[in-house]
Amino acid sequence: MDLKEGDLVITLPKVEKIKAIVENMEPNKIGVITSVSSKFAGKEVYGVLIDGKEYFLFSDEIEKMEI
Repeated sequence: MDLKEGDLVITLPKVEKIKAIVENMEPNKIGVITSVSSKFAGKEVYGVLIDGKEYFLFSDEIEKMEI
């Protein structure tokens, strides 16, 4: 997946299983890419701003929105 800063993304159902996030993270939340971090465990990590909070999500937890 080719994402860059400013791209709109939507969270996928896989985010419901993230135990490190205290709040309930739900699928279908819309966010914007704020940063592209390095790879971890072979996957890209992205900073995603959702509802005024930044989350760091793997590439398989988000999908680029088609506009």
